[in-house]
Amino acid sequence: MMKISSKLLSIIRQNKSFLIVCHINPEGDAIGSILALAYGLKILGKKDVCVLSRDGVPETLKFLPSSKTIKQTPPKKVFDVLCIVDCNTLERTGFKDLKARNTIIIDHHILPDDADKSELYRKLSASVIDPEAAAAGMLIYRLLTSLKIPIDKNIATNLYTALLVDTGGFHYSNVSPESLAIASHLVEAGARPWDITKELYESVPLKRMELLGLSLSTLDSKDRIAWIITTMDMLKKTGTTAEDTEDFVEFPRKIKEIEAAVFLREDNIDLFKISLRSKGRVNVEKVAKSFGGGGHAAAAGCRIKGTLQEVQNKVFKAIRKELRIK
Repeated sequence: MMKISSKLLSIIRQNKSFLIVCHINPEGDAIGSILALAYGLKILGKKDVCVLSRDGVPETLKFLPSSKTIKQTPPKKVFDVLCIVDCNTLERTGFKDLKARNTIIIDHHILPDDADKSELYRKLSASVIDPEAAAAGMLIYRLLTSLKIPIDKNIATNLYTALLVDTGGFHYSNVSPESLAIASHLVEAGARPWDITKELYESVPLKRMELLGLSLSTLDSKDRIAWIITTMDMLKKTGTTAEDTEDFVEFPRKIKEIEAAVFLREDNIDLFKISLRSKGRVNVEKVAKSFGGGGHAAAAGCRIKGTLQEVQNKVFKAIRKELRIK
């Protein structure tokens, strides 16, 4: 387990104003993590804490404590500390110009190959980057406990949500003794597993189910790869948005014989958002990275320009290469 550096702890203890930001198109780990960090800093006595998400809070996560405090536009001021959470590049936050005297990164994704050459990393004050961690929420938990901040019900609810989402309800291969131990402590601290599960997985709007039905009608498989597609026409027909496609990739992943699952979402004319999942044999992070994306070995994503057929051909060819299928 990667420990929190004394330098990072000192930066937090010695400064007063904090800007906390997550990645674009945030999910439970991102939102739960930044909210939990904000709660912890306030318990520590930090009064000037701003929580930022360019795309706001997904509808399914608005039940989280203090979700309404998240801003979509950064204040025009220079903060003491910028905390980039659940991503490791400024580009992934969706913002170009966030001003702070110190910058820290708290993330569990694999670093870009050129990270050491970027301006962000040259000026980085401190970081905790652990690709072995199942969720960014685990790193926030380590940080808060290292700062001896008590885990209250609000922090516990946010962090349990972070863990639940990024472990797929504790059934992905990234589940570890540490993640389960943390989850246990969060429940003891006041997180209510069934209430959180209901909000995340048992409160789906009818229109989202209609969108899922249309998308599943495209289900197909070949060469141990299974996929489904959501088009702009489907979104328009059901009155849904891209946000409503969260976790659609998990459905082709369930098929017994397949090794990799692909979800293709049409975001614009000749532009597709690709979500990738693996059962172990395919490193989908490597596949996503070849198209400018990233993620984890078992879960990754990217965006690719081209027609549907062109994009499918590119993605499937890259996966077949990993599977050593000609």
